[in-house]
Amino acid sequence: MKKIFYLFIFSLSVLPNLLYAQQPKKLTDTTGQLNKLEQINVTSKKKVRIKTDTLSNSLKLQQPLIQIPQNIISISTGLLQQQGALELKDAARNASGVYFGYNSTPFDNSAVAQIRGFAAYTTLNGMSRRFSYGASIDDDALIENVEFVKGPAGFLNSVGEPGGSINILTKTPGHKMLNIVQTAGSFNLYRIAADIGSEVQKKGFSYRFNTAYQHKDSYLNDLKTNKYVVAPVIQYNFSPNTYVLAEYDFIRGEVQNGSAIVKVRSEQDILKGPISTNYSSERSLPTSYTQNETARIYAVHKFNDNWQVTSQSSYLSSPYKNWNMTSKGSMVNFDANGNTKRRASLSMGAGKTFSTQLFANGQLKTGGIQHQLLIGADYTNSRDSLSLNNGKIESDYNKSGTINTARAETVNQITRINRTNNNTFIKSAFIYDNIQLQKKLLLTLGARYTWYKNDKETTNARGVVKTNNYDQKALSPRAALTYLVNPATSIFFLYDQSFVPQSYQRAIVDPTTKEITGTEAIDPQKGKDMELGIKRNWFNSRLYTTLNGFHTLKSNVPVTDLINAGFVKPAGQVTSNGIEVDVIGNITDQLSISTNYTYVKSTITKDEDPELLGKELPQTPQQIFNTWVQYSFPLRNKASLNLSLGQTTMIKRSTSEKNQYIPDFTKYDAGLSYVQDKYFFRLIADNLTGKRYMSSGDLITGYPYDGRNFYYIDGDPFNVKVSIGIKF
Repeated sequence: MKKIFYLFIFSLSVLPNLLYAQQPKKLTDTTGQLNKLEQINVTSKKKVRIKTDTLSNSLKLQQPLIQIPQNIISISTGLLQQQGALELKDAARNASGVYFGYNSTPFDNSAVAQIRGFAAYTTLNGMSRRFSYGASIDDDALIENVEFVKGPAGFLNSVGEPGGSINILTKTPGHKMLNIVQTAGSFNLYRIAADIGSEVQKKGFSYRFNTAYQHKDSYLNDLKTNKYVVAPVIQYNFSPNTYVLAEYDFIRGEVQNGSAIVKVRSEQDILKGPISTNYSSERSLPTSYTQNETARIYAVHKFNDNWQVTSQSSYLSSPYKNWNMTSKGSMVNFDANGNTKRRASLSMGAGKTFSTQLFANGQLKTGGIQHQLLIGADYTNSRDSLSLNNGKIESDYNKSGTINTARAETVNQITRINRTNNNTFIKSAFIYDNIQLQKKLLLTLGARYTWYKNDKETTNARGVVKTNNYDQKALSPRAALTYLVNPATSIFFLYDQSFVPQSYQRAIVDPTTKEITGTEAIDPQKGKDMELGIKRNWFNSRLYTTLNGFHTLKSNVPVTDLINAGFVKPAGQVTSNGIEVDVIGNITDQLSISTNYTYVKSTITKDEDPELLGKELPQTPQQIFNTWVQYSFPLRNKASLNLSLGQTTMIKRSTSEKNQYIPDFTKYDAGLSYVQDKYFFRLIADNLTGKRYMSSGDLITGYPYDGRNFYYIDGDPFNVKVSIGIKF
C-alpha cells in the first residue's frame, strides 16, 4: 500500500515538467481571461465520458477544475455505467475520502455519506435535499454527473460540512435519443429503464424523460424491494442565451417484511453463520417505503460574454415509513438460551422543503487586474417531522426461528414514543472574487453570511410537549491562492470556514440508574480548513490527477448516541488531518482508469471528558484505496470488447470505542462488455472471491451483550448483473 502511495506522490510532483510538451491546450488566453473547458470525451469511438473538467452551472463557479483551489472530482454517468452502478453509493469508489457509513434501510444511502470523517451533505442540482429528518433515495436513472467537493464550499450552499459535499446533477435535454436498458442479476434483480430526449433548440421546446422500475430481493431473508422512478424535464429556449427549465423527479422505494439491514452480534458471532440470517424481519409487517418528489424551475440569462444570471427554485416532499422487529429497548438480541420477545418498531416522517437561489457570474477589470465574480443569495424553508413508535404486543421468538408467535392482526398495533416537528428557516448572502494578480497567480477572496432559525417541538409518549427555539448565525470567509505552473498544472493553498447549525439535544443520564433525567441543546458546529494541493491534466486533458493534504478543525461534532435512541453526544473539538490522491480519465484511447487513495485521521482534540482525547470519530476509515481500470479492444464496425477490473480496500475503520476498529477488507470486482453503435451487452461481477466483510458498522462495549458488540451491515456476497441496452 505504501509503495503505491509513494509512486503516486512521485508521479504528481516530478513528471509534470517532463511531460509538459504533451499539453498544448491552454487554460488562459494572452489577455489572462479565464476560459471554460468543455466536457471531455475520453473514449475514441463511442465518446463515453468518465470525467468532466468543469462544474455544473448549478454549483455556481464557472472555472475549469484545474483553477479551482479545491479538490473536486466530477464523474459522468458513462463511468457509472461501466461499473454497473445503480445508485449514488456505488459512485463513492471514484473519489478519495468518500465513505458510506452505518445506514438503517435498503434505501437510506446518501444520508450517511461521509467525507474526511465528517458527515457529507447531498444535494440535487446544488439545492438542499434535507436538513433534519427526511427520506433519502436516489437512482442511476436521474444521474448525469456526480460532483464530489472535498472541504468546505460556501459558494455552494448556505450551510456545509468541513469534510465536503456531494452533488447529483440530473439529466436534462441535450441531444436526440431513445435508450432502453434491461438488467437482471443475483437475488432476483430485475430492472428496466428508458431514457428519451430531444435536441436543444436555439428557440423553442426540448425535453428529456427518464423512467425505471427495479425489483430486487435482499441477501437477507424475507426482504424484497421495489423501486419506481419517473423524471420528465421540459426546457424552453427564448434564445441561445436565455432559457427556462422545468423538472419533476419522483422516486419511491418499497420494502416488504421489514426494512432493517443492520445486525447486532457479540464478538464471537460476527461474520459467522448464514449471511442471510435476519432476526429483524417479519412477514406480517406492513410495507416500508421511502419516497422523494422534487419539482424544480431553473432559468438562465446570459447578458453578454461577461455576465450571466441564474435563478433556480425547488420543492421537495419526502415521506417515509420504516418497519422492523426489535427486542425491548434495542435491536433483536437473545438471552443465554437463545430466546427473546420481539415487538414491532415504526419510524415514520415527512419532510417538505422549499429552496430558492439567485446568483450572478461576471467578469470585470479594475486597472489591469481581472476579476471573476460570483454574487448571490439563497433561502430555504424546511418543515419536517419524525415519529418513533413501538408495538404494543410482544411475541416469543428464538434464535433458530422455530418459535415465532407474532400474529398479523396484532403486529402493527403500536404506541407512539415521541414525535418531533421542525420548522427551519435559512437565509444567506455571499460574494466571491477570483482575482488574476498575474498571468499565473490567482487570488480567491469571499465570504458567506448565514442566518438560521429552527422551531423544534417534541411530544413524548405521555403527551408532554416541549418546544426548543434555535437561532444561530455565522460569517464563513474563504481565501485561496492558485499558482498556474503551466497551462496543465496548478498548485493551490486554501483557507476556508464552515458552519453547520444544530437542532439536536443530548441526553443527561444518571450514572447510577442509567435513566435519562433531562436534555440540553448542542451548540452549532464551526469548522476551519487549510489545504495544500497540486493538480495536473495529462494527455490533452484526458487524464486528471490531484494530490492534496488537509488540516481541519471542527467544534461541537455530534456523535450518534447508540444507547439513548434519538439523541447525540457532542465530541468537543475534532481535528482531521489527511492526504488524498485521485487519478481519473484516459491514459490511451483504449485504457481508462479511476483510482484514488486516502489517509485520514480524525481525532477528538478537546473535550470535557479527558478520556475521550485522542479518540477517533466513529466510522471513519483511516485508509481507503479504490481502483477501476478498463481496457477496450477495438473490433470491426465501430464495436469494442471491454474488460474491466476493480478493487476496494478499507483499513482501520474507527468505532464508538476508543482505539477499537471493525475488520479491514479488500474486495475485487470485474466487468465484461460488448459495445456497438446501436446496442451493448454488459456483465458485472461484484465481490469475485465471495469475501465476507462488514460494509459498514460500529461497536459498543457491554450492550446488549457482555463484551464487545458489533452493529454492522454485511457486504454483498458474490453477485452478478447482466445488462442489455439498445438505442433507437
